[in-house]
Amino acid sequence: MTGELKTLRIVMVWALVTSSVLVMILLQASKIVLDYASMGRVGLTLALLAGTAIVCRKRGFIKSSLIMEALAGGIAFSVLVLISTYLAISLDAPLADDSLAAMDRAMGFDGAAFIHLVDGVPWLSWALMHAYASFAMQLLVLPMLLILFGKPSRAFALVLAYAFVGFVSSLISIWFPALGTHVVYAIDPASLKSINPYFGHAFLAQFDAVREQSEFFLSLNSAEGILTFPSVHAAVAFLCAASAFSVRWLRYPFLGLNLLMGTATVTHSNHYLIDVFAGLGLAAVSLYAISNLARKPLAGQVRAFELGSGHGAG
Repeated sequence: MTGELKTLRIVMVWALVTSSVLVMILLQASKIVLDYASMGRVGLTLALLAGTAIVCRKRGFIKSSLIMEALAGGIAFSVLVLISTYLAISLDAPLADDSLAAMDRAMGFDGAAFIHLVDGVPWLSWALMHAYASFAMQLLVLPMLLILFGKPSRAFALVLAYAFVGFVSSLISIWFPALGTHVVYAIDPASLKSINPYFGHAFLAQFDAVREQSEFFLSLNSAEGILTFPSVHAAVAFLCAASAFSVRWLRYPFLGLNLLMGTATVTHSNHYLIDVFAGLGLAAVSLYAISNLARKPLAGQVRAFELGSGHGAG
């Protein structure tokens, strides 16, 4: 196990602990009441993954152990990021749609026209929809593939970069809550011939409720992605494409898939073009920051981490 990988594993553990404590503190100070019963499956899944990781490592199945660790970290961060998005939007700042739409116009981009253009190409609409829906699956599958192909550091960097993107996006979105393009451009779902309007409208009930209700009950069973600026989907498209690029067999499939996912944020979801650019920029910064951090081994912490887990590097 390389020093880079050891560092990333330690950073992931500390980031999980720190972000969990911070999110819980913020929840207590907010109007959001978390439905802990809806967390049951996630908690059980994390416990099973952690237990399997320990067993695999003790038996010498290092790759299997790393896969379990990366999956557990990704799932835990996803839940924490989701809660942080609701915390951000619950602050009920003024809607930023006018500013975001104005930035699109300043770039000469007509979002409504682009949506209708893609809507006229059924096969493209179908491909974009499925690419957009691959968000969660990519974050689960790609770390596993990277580890299996001998790139575990890339896998853990991807998980950490995703967490960085999610938390920073939540912070930024405090000042940029938005209804999104499908609503602002008055695109009637019934008028769309081939674009599935679900992603452009499904989040609205949760978005409005967490802003307007004096007490909001957050359940994982009904939660939706409610951020607009920056686009987390666009950021993850960049992260996945960049992370897969070091493996020849993964490079072009993931590049093609994520070019489609990045495009779909504008056509099938509620994003302005400026949201996409902001997401891409944030993703690039996150990968750069995590990569630099990984090159600075935390010698003392590494040794303590290994002793505390009761095994060597393997």
